[in-house]
Amino acid sequence: MIDGWINLNKPKGFSSAYCLNVIKSKFKKIKIGHAGTLDPLAEGVLPIALGEATKTVSLIHLLFKSYLFEIQWGSETDTLDLEGKVINSNEIYPEKKEVQNIIKKFIGHQMQMPPKFSAVKINGKRSYELARNNLEFNMEERKVFIKNIRLLKHENNKSLFYIKCGTGTYIRSLARDIAKFFGGFAHVTKLVRTRYGNFRIKNSNSLEKLIEKESTANFLKYVLDIQSALIHIPSIKLNDERINLIKNGMKVSLVNEFGKVSLENIYTAALEKPLALGYLKSGFFYPRRVFN
Repeated sequence: MIDGWINLNKPKGFSSAYCLNVIKSKFKKIKIGHAGTLDPLAEGVLPIALGEATKTVSLIHLLFKSYLFEIQWGSETDTLDLEGKVINSNEIYPEKKEVQNIIKKFIGHQMQMPPKFSAVKINGKRSYELARNNLEFNMEERKVFIKNIRLLKHENNKSLFYIKCGTGTYIRSLARDIAKFFGGFAHVTKLVRTRYGNFRIKNSNSLEKLIEKESTANFLKYVLDIQSALIHIPSIKLNDERINLIKNGMKVSLVNEFGKVSLENIYTAALEKPLALGYLKSGFFYPRRVFN
C-alpha cells in the first residue's frame, strides 16, 4: 500500500481526471483522488492523494491557492478562456494605472458568479454539460475570498496577474468582472497554479516523470507523507491507551492537553503516523475518519 501525497505539475491540455487515470493505470491497486480540479487549459500544482491520504482531501480545500494568470482585453468567450467562441467584443483597452487601481476592489470577501462552463452542479448535472447542449439554466452567485492580487505585466492588450485566493474562486469569472469595471470584455489566455497550501510548483513533478518509473519503489520517492498536507490543522501525538480507543472510533479526553476547548478540525497521531481526523468538543476528541 502507498499512503501519501504526490505534488503533480499538471500539464496544459489535459484534464485533471485524465492525469488521475494515467497514474491509476500505472498503479492499479492504489486508492487515488485529487484536490482542486484544474481546467484542461490550466496547468500547475494538482495535489494527488494516495491510499489513506484520500481521507484528508476535504480538508485541503480549506487552504489558499496561488495563481499566475494572463487575460486578453477586448473580447469575451462563452467559456471565458481560449477554448470558447467569442460572444462579446469591443475596443476598450484599459491603461496600466487604471488596472492597478481597479483590482484593489477585488481584495477581500465578495460575491462571484461562476462560469457557465464549470463543474458546478445544477440539479445533479454539471453546468458545463448543460452549456455544451445549449440548455438554459440559472447560476447562483457564491461568496469567495481574495487575499491578494497584483498586476505583474501590462502590454500588447494583455495583462499578467498574481493572485492568492480561497476555495471556490474562479479566475475566469474574475477576468470577466475586472473588465466589466471598464465597460469592456476580457478572457483568460493563461492560467498556472503556483501553490496550493504546502504544495509549491517549484517542488512539483511532471506527469511524465511519475509514470516513467517501472517500479513502486522508484515511485515512492515522490510520495509525501499524509501530514505534509495538514499543516493548517492542529495535531497531537499520543502514546497511551487512548490510541486503541480512537482506533475503535471512540471519543477520548484531551482536556489535559487542550483544556475544555472546541475545535472544528484536529488530527491525532501515533508512532509518527496519523491516527484519526476529528473534532474537539469541550476538550473531548471525536474521531470522524480513522486511518488504517
